[in-house]
Amino acid sequence: MNQTLTEEFEQHCDAALAWIARFRGEANDQDHRDFALWLAADAGHRQAMDLMLELWDDLGSVRHLPLEAEPPATAPARAQPTRRQWLTGAVALAAGLAMAFVLLPLNRESGGNESLRTAHGERATFTLSDASQVTLNTDSRLDVAFTGSARALTLVKGEAFFDVAHDPKRPFSVSAGDTTVTAVGTAFNVYRRADSTAVTVSDGVVRISNLAAGGTAPQSVLLEADEHLETGRNGALGTGRSVDTDRYLAWQRGEIIAEALTLAELADEMARYSNTRILISEREVAELTVSGVFSLDHPDTVVQALERSLGLRVVPLGNGSVQLLKSPQ
Repeated sequence: MNQTLTEEFEQHCDAALAWIARFRGEANDQDHRDFALWLAADAGHRQAMDLMLELWDDLGSVRHLPLEAEPPATAPARAQPTRRQWLTGAVALAAGLAMAFVLLPLNRESGGNESLRTAHGERATFTLSDASQVTLNTDSRLDVAFTGSARALTLVKGEAFFDVAHDPKRPFSVSAGDTTVTAVGTAFNVYRRADSTAVTVSDGVVRISNLAAGGTAPQSVLLEADEHLETGRNGALGTGRSVDTDRYLAWQRGEIIAEALTLAELADEMARYSNTRILISEREVAELTVSGVFSLDHPDTVVQALERSLGLRVVPLGNGSVQLLKSPQ
């Protein structure tokens, strides 16, 4: 084994042992989902597990080793672990690994459930068991339920971009409220708002279905590459329109591409990503429009750009937010 035992890697192994301790108790379904998320969050997590499993292969000899009950009182606080200490950890880990891996990732290809999440201001990419990739935007949650015949996902909230692995025998469907987007192999974006859902296709074709208010059968619309569709407030589907897909997917690069966007709309969009709120109380200021590329991760630079380009007055507030006002004449 050539794994370098860094302090960070030691922490990954400590975390792995903590998970095993939990599974040796009364673990619930949420524990299983959280553990799967932990494994996917960092390559080092899986490397730690791989090391433990590799060491477990030596158990035939480990069983005959007199394992130390406690470390010497004078041992350095962060001494480099020896192979024997790693084997000791492997014994503790292996006690729960069989149950953990049977219940969690080994059978994900044919089935299983998991929940993917991002925090406010966070963006993250996940690889699913079918090799599809999902990138979640800020403050989003996606529930995944794969079986041998279907790939069903639910966008509980927020926004996600899907790069779908081709598998005609298992349709890939994403539900967002009453709206369902189905694809076999394509790439598309879904943004679930409070009262509507927006879908943008960057590659291939998807079918969008929605049960219109008062209807008895779901409506269905085909959306092709470089097309965008938003559901109406009553749940009905309109028709797709050609768009610059790059504009709708700019969030993956940490950007907003504004085209005659009002300051009120820009402030609302920035609020999705930062605790620094841009407050506008004057209607005349709120209705000013801007065009350009703005950074989602640096709200201070956005405020400075608005101040200079529009001649506004910026008033810092005590809670870290700012207020935009007209400059005095």
